[in-house]
Amino acid sequence: MDTLYTLCRSADNRHAVPLGADARAGVIAHKRAFFAAEAAVNPLVAEILRGGTVSVHVPPAGRRAEFLRGPASFFRTHELLRRTRSTNAPLLLGGREYPRVEVLGFFQRCVPNTNLHFRPWFSTARYTTSLGLAAAGTILIAHLVALTSDDDALFDHAVAWQAGVLLFAAAILSSARRSNRDPRHAAPWNSAIYLDANAALIRSGSPSLAVARKEWIPQQRLFKEPAFYDRLLAEIESGRFAEHLEASARRAVNVQPTTS
Repeated sequence: MDTLYTLCRSADNRHAVPLGADARAGVIAHKRAFFAAEAAVNPLVAEILRGGTVSVHVPPAGRRAEFLRGPASFFRTHELLRRTRSTNAPLLLGGREYPRVEVLGFFQRCVPNTNLHFRPWFSTARYTTSLGLAAAGTILIAHLVALTSDDDALFDHAVAWQAGVLLFAAAILSSARRSNRDPRHAAPWNSAIYLDANAALIRSGSPSLAVARKEWIPQQRLFKEPAFYDRLLAEIESGRFAEHLEASARRAVNVQPTTS
């Protein structure tokens, strides 16, 4: 099944830049249709389009508490799902409670490349693969070292002990801090912000919806900082982001190659 993100991106890719009047109208019509169709079956999208709320029963605390209590958005939903990954707490959409797994399903219909399923900290299942690789690595290293020594032992026990401690520690730490997405594909934060820009322009009826393209939305490519996306979403929700998109569209026109 195509996600809402994939469908909206397909609307962008139907036409090359610069966009004429007919192309802009076509992009707008397609995106509105995609959002409307998804909102009809997805309470999360319906809540975002009506400017509603997404929250949890216990108000979030800490540095980002005020941001997480904002209106319903794809990025804010991602952050609340990330916050509740180890508690499996239900979420509220417009005041109605939904099990967390249902909200995650709503979200994954829209944003691809997420890995936000419930993972309790006391569960050992999440460490199975990484610990197995650590054990295999320890055995292999100890065996290779033993082959280069004068002893007839199959494994070098001293090396096995040292390598085992290091590899198992690395496996536990990497599993505890495992990324919530496949780094080979678009980060869900960037995809969520892209959808939020489109949703905000649909709500306001702005013609800038035609130029809400992924490549014209600021993003962090390597290291992701929540504050960067918090500020970006605030700009989108303020209604000022359309100016940035139109400016990007004008710059793209200016750099188009000329024909002789």
